Amino acid sequence: MKYAPLAGRVLFSAVFIMFGLGHFTQTAMMAENLVPSWVPMPSLVVILTGVVIVAGGLMVLLGYRAKLGGLMLAAFLIPTAFLVHYSGFASGDQVSTGMFMKDMALAGAGLLIYHFGSGPMSLDDRAGG
Repeated sequence: MKYAPLAGRVLFSAVFIMFGLGHFTQTAMMAENLVPSWVPMPSLVVILTGVVIVAGGLMVLLGYRAKLGGLMLAAFLIPTAFLVHYSGFASGDQVSTGMFMKDMALAGAGLLIYHFGSGPMSLDDRAGG
C-alpha cells in the first residue's frame, strides 16, 4: 500500500489536467455551451478556470502544496456543479445528475486532500511539509 497515495494523486489529478487543457483548446465551445449566459466575459472565465484546474491538478499530482491544490479544485468544482449541472439534476436529467454528483464527489476528494495533504512520495513529503 506504499504506492496508494501516489496512485490516488495520479488518478485524481489526471482528469483536471486533461480537461483543464481543454479550456485552452476548446475555449469558444465551453464559453458558449457551459458558462451561464448571465456570466460576463465567458471566454475569460473559461481561460481563468482552466488555469486554476490545471494548476490545482499539477499541485496534487506532484504533491507540491497539495493541500492548496485540493482546496483550489474543490473551490472550482462546487460552484461548477451548481452553475452548470444543477438545473438538469433538479429536473431529473440522468446525464446532469451524473455530472453533478461526479463534481460533488471530486470536490469531496479535493477537501480530503486539503485536510490530509499529499502523503508519501510527494514533493511536500520530501520538504517535510
